[in-house]
Amino acid sequence: MIVHLLSSIYRHQALIYPLAWRDLQSRYAGTLAGILWTFVHPVAVVTVFYFVFAIGFRSQVTGGTPFILWFVSGFVPWLFFNEALTSITDSVVRNAHFIKKTVFPSEVLAVVHLTASLVPHAVFTVILVAMLAYYNVVFHPSMFLAFYFVLCICVLVIGLGWFLSAMQVFYRDISHGLGIGLNLLFWVTPIVWSPDNLPEQYRSILRYNPLGYIIQGYRDVMVSHQVPDVGQTVFFWCIAFFFFLAGAYVFGRLKQEFADVI
Repeated sequence: MIVHLLSSIYRHQALIYPLAWRDLQSRYAGTLAGILWTFVHPVAVVTVFYFVFAIGFRSQVTGGTPFILWFVSGFVPWLFFNEALTSITDSVVRNAHFIKKTVFPSEVLAVVHLTASLVPHAVFTVILVAMLAYYNVVFHPSMFLAFYFVLCICVLVIGLGWFLSAMQVFYRDISHGLGIGLNLLFWVTPIVWSPDNLPEQYRSILRYNPLGYIIQGYRDVMVSHQVPDVGQTVFFWCIAFFFFLAGAYVFGRLKQEFADVI
């Protein structure tokens, strides 16, 4: 099943970039600000959290890192995960005209929407790098591991996205439930709060949250110049590959019914 999906994506790779560009254009068609709307909400969130936590609560981060830099370095990978998973979940339903009228490789849609989500992520990464320079964070080779954590997000999101997008065809409540789930996940992942503030007995629970590994790892390589723990890395990839294989299996089993249901 997984081999069939991957080989299909490889055969139809020429579709990915044109459809990704089309997706970016369609999101903001008819708006005055266009793609700038992609950045308005994140910038607003960063501003609010800065005033609430850094100025209002005077939150301090271990190691003396400025709160705004610490927060943004965790918020950037979260935005990519959130944007990509939300977009992929709706990908099959939103492209119903392809599914109904042509013999279309629907498994490609997850990669298309993931590719489209990489564009704003690249811009936010540039902004983060500019902030690192502003706060005099010296360059370190460990920063290149940020690309590794982007790969982690891609694998995790594709697996979850295949599963959720297939379910969304049959149960349109999935996207609504996903919004609630992502809001909860935001708060149980160390994005706004530091795991250093947790009692020791609760820190081990974080390893069961694969996104926690990504957020903390991304922040560590960009700000603290620390490489990820080997044990946590192995544990993460076990979870990521499970979701990837499970998502591929469910999508492969259900894709033949999409045209009849959608």
